[in-house]
Amino acid sequence: MTRSQKAMLQDILLYVVATVILLIFLFPVVWLFLTSIKTRVDAFAMPPKWIFSPTMDNYRSLFRDEPFLKYLWNSFIISGTAALLATIIGTPVAFVLARFKFRFKNALAFWILGSRIAPPMALVLPFFMMFRALNLVDSYTSIICVYTTLNLAFVIWMMRGYFAQIPPSLEEAAKIDGCSIFSSLMRITLPLVSPGLSATLVFTFMANWSEFVLALIFTGFDTRTVPVLISGFVTFEGIRWGMIGAAGTIVNVPVIIFAIFLQKYLVEGLGSGAVKY
Repeated sequence: MTRSQKAMLQDILLYVVATVILLIFLFPVVWLFLTSIKTRVDAFAMPPKWIFSPTMDNYRSLFRDEPFLKYLWNSFIISGTAALLATIIGTPVAFVLARFKFRFKNALAFWILGSRIAPPMALVLPFFMMFRALNLVDSYTSIICVYTTLNLAFVIWMMRGYFAQIPPSLEEAAKIDGCSIFSSLMRITLPLVSPGLSATLVFTFMANWSEFVLALIFTGFDTRTVPVLISGFVTFEGIRWGMIGAAGTIVNVPVIIFAIFLQKYLVEGLGSGAVKY
């Protein structure tokens, strides 16, 4: 076998392995969608039915009998606002940790990381008592503050790695030209780390989008998110698998759209942020 034939065989094997891995990861998504277009009888059939008459009754019931659109809008507002605030607040902190030298800098960085390692449930009671005292329970403010706080450590450490990839000499040259620190950050550094900024923002949004436990505790009827609504389909009468499949399929759509349109920036951002301290 010649060298070119060996290279071709390796490429074929690589594509086969990648296809198998892709199918394994896509199987739960496909199963969820198939469940959403099955009747209750077909959804519980054993062995599972792969050939059946599809129905849209689950989607019609979801929009007609449940306040799904309201909770979907709540999820967008809460997840998007919290991700944006965490990125806006955490990015300057990451820049300071990456660029400036001061006492206890590493200790501060690891303290921030420690706040991410701490279990979120350990912070539930203090947050809840504080928001109840401020009369902010069942409001956008409470859940957005919780998500923003918990995501700050992730944003800071992600952006710190991206800033470390940019040579400080670029900012020094901008300073010689009359730029302040803030001006060089906005005009020079941030455009260069925009792929990492996009990746951080998207991952933060996705973490908020699918979060359930904190949303269950800090939201009420007016601010409830879609994951909390989906949990309500598990009733004493049984599990409404068709409704869960329909709601889960719709919830996955924004994530898939983000992955398709921002794939280039996500891959570039994750690759450029691989920095060892």
